[in-house]
Amino acid sequence: MNTMIDAAGGRLWHFWINQIGGTFLLPGSTFSFGSLALTLLIAAFLAVPRGRTHMPRLKVWRRALFPNRLIASASGRTDFGYFVFSLLFAGLMIGWALVSAESIATASGAALTHWLGAPVAPLLPMPVACGVVTIALFLAYEFAFWFDHWISHKVPWLWQFHRVHHAAESLSLLTNFRVHPVDTIVFANIVAVVMGVSNALAARLLGPTVQPQAIGGTSVVVLLVSVTLTHLQHSHLWITFGPRWGRWLLSPAHHQIHHSADPRHFDTNLGSTLAVFDRLFGTLHMPTAKRERLTFGVGDEVAHPHGWRAQIVTPFAGALALMPRPAPRRRVPAPDGSTSPHTARPA
Repeated sequence: MNTMIDAAGGRLWHFWINQIGGTFLLPGSTFSFGSLALTLLIAAFLAVPRGRTHMPRLKVWRRALFPNRLIASASGRTDFGYFVFSLLFAGLMIGWALVSAESIATASGAALTHWLGAPVAPLLPMPVACGVVTIALFLAYEFAFWFDHWISHKVPWLWQFHRVHHAAESLSLLTNFRVHPVDTIVFANIVAVVMGVSNALAARLLGPTVQPQAIGGTSVVVLLVSVTLTHLQHSHLWITFGPRWGRWLLSPAHHQIHHSADPRHFDTNLGSTLAVFDRLFGTLHMPTAKRERLTFGVGDEVAHPHGWRAQIVTPFAGALALMPRPAPRRRVPAPDGSTSPHTARPA
């Protein structure tokens, strides 16, 4: 027994070392030290008020980038707890519930060959084809993100899990990790299906050997937008892209509106980095140039809204309460006029 425990502990330690090292050290990780440092530099530049003629002191920058409320508050500490959970345990606990984009791509490719016959030879030179597939797969991911986000807001039982993310009362980089495991499972499976089908279509149209431009297995476009934009989406800084670019790219101000407790802002700005699908489906809400006074959170009237029970257990109870129940059964009179012990569903 002790040998089995030691072996399991060794495998867990090995997993954690790989997980932490892969997250912070690999060049293709969007959370590598280099990526985070670049994001911090961008945030520091954007935090300086426009028109300022001299550099602010280090203390001013520290307050602008890392205000005390982000960790001093119960909401901020919960965000940090989700980050640790995601880093150490999420892969172990929910990996079994995810479908593989590769398996979806294989099945989709086989289906396309069955219906349409063998694919024709690629029409584009390899460098051009690689560029096209890089952009196409990025757009596919953006659509998958928007669609998952839309149904998480519109389907009542899914909202019970997604509202955990919206319970954050202060926003920071760590709010990205404040996601209920069920919400993560739904999102990952939707992305896998969309990306798998998109990969199969790309292989059919552009050739099976065409691969997106990547660094360490991560698309260069995804890596670029993560460092320059996605990491800052949950920033507390009011950053807008103006009336022109703000209709194409979602700024941190867009996402603060998405988290707003004002009913006027509900179910808006659902995309990841592009505003394209929000524009197509009518869910785009443009921020104003001047900072809007917003309140975040969902207004939970519970004693400990950021505790583990409210965050993990309560969503299951809410989802079960919304599930349809069987219709009541009525007793059917027997031919002799007595009450039959059998029942039948009402017509």
